[in-house]
Amino acid sequence: MPDINDMKKALKKWIDVFDDPEVAAEFEGYNKTMQFIFPDIDLKMQLVFEGPRVTIVEGFKEDADMSLTVPSDMFLGITSGEINPMDAFMEGKLKPVGDMSDLEKLEVFMNADLD
Repeated sequence: MPDINDMKKALKKWIDVFDDPEVAAEFEGYNKTMQFIFPDIDLKMQLVFEGPRVTIVEGFKEDADMSLTVPSDMFLGITSGEINPMDAFMEGKLKPVGDMSDLEKLEVFMNADLD
């Protein structure tokens, strides 16, 4: 079963996408918090976007701008490219909450080569 270190590594893959200057430029002035809830391992983490900078924060934020509830093994599969996030969403296995325009902005992670 995945643990907190596995989840941090997976989220770090997403943060590394911001090493691309074009991606970072798309997030200039973007100040949002994305809450991740991994119910199967009772873990909550956040990606905090502050302009082109992103950090991982442990714990729950009540007023996060967006949230995603997803089993930990599925999230690891998404970040490794083994699971198609759109298929998982269509099957009801991803439960996003938040403004659709904010959530759509995060598609940059789904389209990135994370290997």
